[in-house]
Amino acid sequence: MDCPDISQNSGLYFIKYIEESKLDSAKSLLQYWESKCGQREPIFRAKILLALKLYEYNDSLLFDGVLNNVFNYQNRSNMIKYADYSAYDNYKSYFGYTPPNQIFDKFTKEWAIQLKDQYESNTIEYMWAEFYGNNQDTIFSKLQSNSHKDSKLSSEYHEQVDRYVKMFESHLSWITGVWIPTGPLSIVGIHPELGFQVGIKHKKMNYDLTMTFKFLDSPNVFEAIRPENGLPAEPTRHFFGGHLGFDIGRDIWVRDQHELQLTGGLAYDGFDVLEEDKDKDLNSASASSYNFNAGLGYRYYINSNFYLGIRAKYNVIDYTKNNVINYKGHPITIQFIIGGVNNAHRNSNLKALRYKVREK
Repeated sequence: MDCPDISQNSGLYFIKYIEESKLDSAKSLLQYWESKCGQREPIFRAKILLALKLYEYNDSLLFDGVLNNVFNYQNRSNMIKYADYSAYDNYKSYFGYTPPNQIFDKFTKEWAIQLKDQYESNTIEYMWAEFYGNNQDTIFSKLQSNSHKDSKLSSEYHEQVDRYVKMFESHLSWITGVWIPTGPLSIVGIHPELGFQVGIKHKKMNYDLTMTFKFLDSPNVFEAIRPENGLPAEPTRHFFGGHLGFDIGRDIWVRDQHELQLTGGLAYDGFDVLEEDKDKDLNSASASSYNFNAGLGYRYYINSNFYLGIRAKYNVIDYTKNNVINYKGHPITIQFIIGGVNNAHRNSNLKALRYKVREK
């Protein structure tokens, strides 16, 4: 006989032996079934339930990759729930050549519900009986708790979670805020700021390219020079600036949807102060500077990917370096951010593991 016939007959005989309390015969049958068909989910399920019946459950029953059997049974349960058996028709080998919602499935489900009463609710035996009985949804949430942290199943679960959590995520955000000069530089006035960030997030680290623009004429008249024309300083209110830099952020506090970051960056910064005058053959002039900045940011995640944030930065600059203006001061920027992080492969696997990232 081939595996489909062996699986069908073995499932029926297993039920017969259990109903007749021939537990040793049932155990021998599972050994034969596995020797002919390999490690199939229905065989694993029967071995776990038989061990629960005999009070013989231990980690030696589990093997590397045991979570695949958990996913397999969840897929089987979903087929039954939605009465859609096309997956079984296409992947009979994956489902152990045991048709869903037939006699073997119905028997093991009812048996698991009965076995659940043999154990305390905080035991791993109870978790298995509940999983194969009437609740497939709680197994991963229980594995996230400390109740079963020493079990092989929990170790494998957290190994898989860690593998996906450590994957890089792309990051994109839109920035709006205010640029607030200090000291003598405050004469040029406070200006609104718009921009964006693009980069990656890896575990607790964030790496981004940042571009922002600050605009609107100054509320005050200030003086600026056109160095290339050799003329004296002239009054102006013109102002339009930009910032292009690289930022690094480190998550220093994370809880549920909340994330607090320490940030720092290096950038090129400047703003136009005098417009070109072609009639007088006068060049435009811009004050520019290096920019070293540091600050603190906060993100509130609406879901695992989308967040709202606020960030305050102190910017160390010197706009007097190119002799266009003579006002020193270190601006403060306060930015409101709408952003998102994403890695489809990472997120789909964590969702399958019921692991909630940046969510309650």
